Amino acid sequence: MKAIKLASVFAVTAVAAAVSSTTFAAEGVFSGNAGIEYVAVDNGNNDLSGTNEGEVEINVDTGVVFAEIEIATSGGDEGTKIGMEKLYVKQGALSFGRFDGTVATGSFMGMDEIWGGVDLRTAGDTDNTGIRYKVTPELTVAIEATESISAKAAGFKFDEETGSTPTAAVEAQDSDIGAAISYVQDFGGFKAGISGGSVGDANAVNLGLQADAGPATLSLNYGSGATGLTGATDVERMTVSVALAATDALTLTLEYSQDMETDGEPSATYFVGEYVSGDLTYYVKNYAGDTSAPTVDAGSERTIVGVKANF
Repeated sequence: MKAIKLASVFAVTAVAAAVSSTTFAAEGVFSGNAGIEYVAVDNGNNDLSGTNEGEVEINVDTGVVFAEIEIATSGGDEGTKIGMEKLYVKQGALSFGRFDGTVATGSFMGMDEIWGGVDLRTAGDTDNTGIRYKVTPELTVAIEATESISAKAAGFKFDEETGSTPTAAVEAQDSDIGAAISYVQDFGGFKAGISGGSVGDANAVNLGLQADAGPATLSLNYGSGATGLTGATDVERMTVSVALAATDALTLTLEYSQDMETDGEPSATYFVGEYVSGDLTYYVKNYAGDTSAPTVDAGSERTIVGVKANF
């Protein structure tokens, strides 16, 4: 009996040691890029910079916890931005934590330089809190929540690039808790998906289609919904993109997006051309249009030329 107990103790100890080593011995996977680029802006300041294009990304996967940390240049002298992009727990098909995005845009396909689908947004978005369950490889369901907001008086915010800017007063808000779902089916050379959800009074529905045509990949996306604390702001957007692998070294991608809800239905294009030679990637980017997008200043048409190395 003692021998059995002793053997059990050794077995449990061995398993615990194995789990412990698996959990804590995971090494970070580093990736990123560095380079230099010239930005020509219509009605703005042109800029030659070695700090616009640069980031280091660290991925750590213990099998139970996944973390993604991004360290990026901010464009200023020695300016650095550090962000915890993803940090979540994995338990089989279930995962929970921060995902840096919403399941509601899971069907979006293709280039997303201007827009990446209609997401769930009240006073804030649902990036920081989610519980996801992958029912099948194609179907994911989730519970998502916005962060609570503390009341703040009007004041000023300092930024190393723009200096001090006034900020409006903010009312206190509780977390909004909602649900999202995404279904994407790959038919081989053709994919179709639908996704959406609601949180508080905000809601979103997105449709995505993607097809391969030889060296080209065509993507079509449509999204609609409502944003804001009362869901009073309607959103309707359409995005079409084409990615062409002209050669093994040359890739050309073009995105066209249109805001179908705003008066005048503003639209824009975003073009990216990349040529890989050895360790270096030469690129040109161009934004032209009048949309108000998170990644592009409204009305600031620009052309970017640069060279970078990835690692």
